[in-house]
Amino acid sequence: MKLFFSLLAVNVRRAVFSPRFLLSACGVTLVMFLTGLGLLSNAHDVIYLCGLSSGSENLMLIVGILPLFPFATTFATEWEERATAFWMIRTGIWNYAVSKVLVSALSGFLTTAVGIILFVLIALTRFPLFTKVSTGDAYSILLDAGKPVQYLCYYIAHISLSSVLFAVAAVWISTYIPNKYAAVAGPLVLYFVAHRFTATLNIPQYLKVGTIVGWVYGIGTPQKTLLLKLGVVAVLCLLMGYGAVRRIRRRVFRD
Repeated sequence: MKLFFSLLAVNVRRAVFSPRFLLSACGVTLVMFLTGLGLLSNAHDVIYLCGLSSGSENLMLIVGILPLFPFATTFATEWEERATAFWMIRTGIWNYAVSKVLVSALSGFLTTAVGIILFVLIALTRFPLFTKVSTGDAYSILLDAGKPVQYLCYYIAHISLSSVLFAVAAVWISTYIPNKYAAVAGPLVLYFVAHRFTATLNIPQYLKVGTIVGWVYGIGTPQKTLLLKLGVVAVLCLLMGYGAVRRIRRRVFRD
């Protein structure tokens, strides 16, 4: 286990303390500002502006593309460059594969979260954080209670969990198609196919892909709502992560 945690620490440093992470997080911030430029004259507070700037128009950039660049494409890149053997010989296949999945999930979450936080901090130089309730999502209960900071924490965590899904999906897909471009495009293709498929199924709304990724599905309290999102994301990531680890082992032994 000591070897595993050492590898995990190395990969976290590679993912988070890197120019790619900084550029990706700043990219999230830039996308939100570009989206919100036309809304500045009507915005009355940062929370209102944040909600509109992270809406459906640019959601795929914020959660589905930019969070993949810091680390989720590294397996595909290392496989193409035949660098995987360097790591696997020293750490073992299981340690290597599991650390790829975990750090990709973490870096995906942090990329989106840090990008939105930067947006909020910059927007605070011009607008107050909160003046009136302008959202009707499940977390707006916190705004009614005069807790805008807590609202932002829940909202940012909710959106960032969607990035975790895309990041783990990128690793999983790249184990089948070890190409960095496929690792970026693949999760988007998978999302749109799954979205169309689950939209027609008679299943609970919170299990439909469109809801999982882009909606705030409320079940009473903010805590329960976030735990539901966390639970669904965790199960899906566990399945994809398990598939990725098995596929990496099979690919190594086959080659």
